[in-house]
Amino acid sequence: MSDSNPSPDRQSVVLLLSRKTVARAAQLAVPVMPYATALGVTFAQLRRHKLARVGAMVVAWIAMIGLFAELLAGERPLICKYDSHIYILPALSPKSAPFQSVAEYEAKRSPSDWAVFPLVVYGPDTEDRERAFLPPMRTDHVLGTDAQGRDVFARLVFGARTAFTAGFAGMIAFALIGVALGACAGFFGGLVDAFVTRLIEVLSAVPSLVLVLVVQALLPKASTYTLVVAIVLTRWTEVARLVRVEVFRVMSQDYILAARALGLSEWRILRRHVLPNAIAPAIVAGTFGVATIVLIESSLGFLRVGLPKDTTSWGEMLSQGRLSFDAWWLMVFPGGCVFLTVASLNLVGEALRDALDPRLRDAAVTHDHEAPAKS
Repeated sequence: MSDSNPSPDRQSVVLLLSRKTVARAAQLAVPVMPYATALGVTFAQLRRHKLARVGAMVVAWIAMIGLFAELLAGERPLICKYDSHIYILPALSPKSAPFQSVAEYEAKRSPSDWAVFPLVVYGPDTEDRERAFLPPMRTDHVLGTDAQGRDVFARLVFGARTAFTAGFAGMIAFALIGVALGACAGFFGGLVDAFVTRLIEVLSAVPSLVLVLVVQALLPKASTYTLVVAIVLTRWTEVARLVRVEVFRVMSQDYILAARALGLSEWRILRRHVLPNAIAPAIVAGTFGVATIVLIESSLGFLRVGLPKDTTSWGEMLSQGRLSFDAWWLMVFPGGCVFLTVASLNLVGEALRDALDPRLRDAAVTHDHEAPAKS
């Protein structure tokens, strides 16, 4: 009988041996390392930083508290039925609220009316002089009151909004200015580089807090927005210096020479090839910059300069605690918020710095693909 037509039993044996051979070969095969992009390596590095993940969650948590402060503390309800109408989230819009305080609601309500108020039914500026310096966990003031009888919890919540508004708005603004000036200085060189470098040296020679105070004094009216402007005018130098150095490094790469050899315009090379590869230091400096701005805003609030009197600030609460050492809660709670925010931002910034460092990328890729093989 010819071997060209094997029997069914022989076909089954050959197929079984083939499957076992393929399975064994797959077990012994060395995994092929896929192509790793810079973004993928960055996220892989960030996933290994457990403290950075905790810091990012803390920052996000505090930012959300500040963003939705009216839902946690305030005298306007979350939802209510008043005068035969149902109002949803009037706490977020003072104009649409049927009443502005709990006392007004109690005076005008009918038996069929009802309302659901926030966790704390006091606003950050609600004063009660007769209940000043109440310790925590007394009556309905969970974290106590300050010298004017204002609720500490409400002021902490709205103070988070002030800190993060100044922090993130200032960070975005000074990062844009620093990236633009630093990139132009490093890319064009010559007089542009000399002018930007001398400007950076002049502004860096003066402490940031002093410059902020001077700029605030020159502006007509102090507010949170003028504070952001003052910080932006004094904090862009660090980003510009880092981006300028990184642009110098990128300009020496072969792909920039190839782009110029192909006849691409200077602006296209800057926009498509230089900036995307030189933006990493600006991201790291921006993260640390938010922490710096939070400290500057708290320092100005502590000194009671540069901000309006009605602005709720963690630093202003610390200033009250300095004047009354018996009211320890005025030092512990806002001081803890400042420390927790700055420490969490620094953890995130350090993780970003390590993840965006080119010297660590090869080690990160090797570690990520050796771990599954060992397991």
